[in-house]
Amino acid sequence: MSLEERYPFTHRDGLGKLRDVLGRVPGLSLRDREDLGRAINNMADKACDLDDIFRQLVDHDHGPEQLADLLAAFEATTEQIRGDSDTINGRLYDLADRLRAAVKNVRT
Repeated sequence: MSLEERYPFTHRDGLGKLRDVLGRVPGLSLRDREDLGRAINNMADKACDLDDIFRQLVDHDHGPEQLADLLAAFEATTEQIRGDSDTINGRLYDLADRLRAAVKNVRT
């Protein structure tokens, strides 16, 4: 199997669970839960792919063509992560602040 056929490799379906988890954030719309959940799920999958590529790079001796393919796969995977990070773009900090404020308001 070529690297182009192998990656993306990891395909977990955590979107439903992530929507439920994000539903605990006060004031977060269903659309935002969907968008953020999809981005988080995709980024986590790509992180697993990066780890797989990394392990292949350091744990095996590759010829020049295989090495070139692995390096290109690493770069392509990081580009995909960057795309999803645009969706997140600091929003998770905001959600964390909302949750902390909600806890603080309950305690007072």
